[in-house]
Amino acid sequence: MFPGMDQADFPWRSLGALLVEDELLAPAELERALAEQRRTGRLLGQILVDQGHMTAVALARRLAKQHGVELRSSTSVELEPPHRSATTASPARSSGNERSWRPLGALLVENGFLSDTALQEALAEKREHPDRRLGEILVERGHLTGAALAAALAEQHGLDLEAPLAGKLEAVAVPVVHGQPTYRVFSVAYEPTQEQRTILYEGTNLLDAADFACEYVDREEPVAVEIERRDGKTCETVWTYSQKRAAAAASSSKSLVETFGFDPTRWGAGT
Repeated sequence: MFPGMDQADFPWRSLGALLVEDELLAPAELERALAEQRRTGRLLGQILVDQGHMTAVALARRLAKQHGVELRSSTSVELEPPHRSATTASPARSSGNERSWRPLGALLVENGFLSDTALQEALAEKREHPDRRLGEILVERGHLTGAALAAALAEQHGLDLEAPLAGKLEAVAVPVVHGQPTYRVFSVAYEPTQEQRTILYEGTNLLDAADFACEYVDREEPVAVEIERRDGKTCETVWTYSQKRAAAAASSSKSLVETFGFDPTRWGAGT
């Protein structure tokens, strides 16, 4: 997670709701996983796979749909069993990034799956056409393969995707289905007499909105940021960031050496 970002405040519930809608997860399973996420701060994807609710491949395929891409098998072999169960789900393998959320575009560039120029061009097109999704644009332009997208999505959620499985995936861009919920990112400023909200982003992809919010916080260090979900006449805030809360969290998590000037756990241990 970027400096100052609070892992517990990330919109995990909204992400989990997408999995429930696809019947990859039962509501009770989501609640248990969210409780574990709040307790440990681990990424939700890690928890769901570790608890046997789904495989890393199943998670990557659902997340890809959020980005406007369908990951299909390039062979006649089915990538997932016909029915999900704890006995068929593969165990999660940590990518070594236990508490980190990184924007998808950054991961693709850092892992050599995508050039920075291609990413910036895709982001520019997305700004011109907010209803389009990043993955959809990259696939249509021929910049992104199914294997690369699946591997990056798995890493984003703290998992390693088996290389043989990733190699069997091909990416197909899918059009936006109108009538879906939209997500808006707002910067929030507190004036003496009122709260001022400025819209920064709007789109149908929760994960694109989350990536935008994370990058904005890291780059601009705003007072506060919110992600809002709109579905018809229903509106709810699904994520909030506060500079004051982030500073308080950072202060409380100082190392023992920073706090005391020495490591009290080694006091009296000799040289």
